[in-house]
Amino acid sequence: MKDYVIFTDGDVDLPSPYEKEVSLLPQYYYFDENMIYGDEQVLSREAFFEQLRSRRAYTAGVNPDFARKSFEAVLQEEKDILCIAVSSAISGSYSTICMVADELRPLYPERSIEIIDSLSATLGSGFLCVDAIEMRSKGMSLSDTAAEVRRRIGLIDVYFVVDDFKYLVQGGRVSPSVGKIGDVLDIKVILTIKEGRIEPYRKNRGLNAALRNIQHIAQSEKIARLGAIYVGNETLFEKCRSLVQSSCQASLNLIVASHVGPNATGIAIEWAKKA
Repeated sequence: MKDYVIFTDGDVDLPSPYEKEVSLLPQYYYFDENMIYGDEQVLSREAFFEQLRSRRAYTAGVNPDFARKSFEAVLQEEKDILCIAVSSAISGSYSTICMVADELRPLYPERSIEIIDSLSATLGSGFLCVDAIEMRSKGMSLSDTAAEVRRRIGLIDVYFVVDDFKYLVQGGRVSPSVGKIGDVLDIKVILTIKEGRIEPYRKNRGLNAALRNIQHIAQSEKIARLGAIYVGNETLFEKCRSLVQSSCQASLNLIVASHVGPNATGIAIEWAKKA
């Protein structure tokens, strides 16, 4: 079997210890254009959320030069590539990665490069990476692994609740009309990712009701993997985690955190079969 390396991008989170088995194509965030973070320079979570309280964070996708150098280093070692990317409807990174792959394929015709649009993000996409890691460890070929990962895309769901929609609206991740829902009478909306886009799932009267409904979703017997997602509010995260029987957890990357704010939490599910 030809050896292959699994890549993902900075919008994707993996539970420990799987993150060590995936090569990362970073994305970037900044409050001031003169100081961009993401690969060589990073902010601590505490410093990031301290700034986010009073300043808007901006984000940028995968750098094509970084992706090209990273891919070429692997290809020159005579290894193939499988890259599982954040939803193309959420970020332009998938298109950038595909462009780089298209440029490299003619230069390395004996190598295989598979790029997959996960139609998800954060731990949802991360679960697909975990699947790929486990398949590779069992000796599955790149083509078979890629085909199975693509099949499992439809088995991934992410559900999350945010305290303030302003971050999602100002980043263009939800429309202003959706954002206004949360401004009315303490309505808290459970959001999900549907066909790669962030969509409202259910309106709730207050945060506790939203978390109870997330708990109800998490009680299905058809779940193969369930993970809790920590953002920036430890108390809120612990409250969510106490209601769900998660087998793992992940800290939300700061790219996605830029768009949901600190007061958010949620779960990612990989279904054994669709509920």
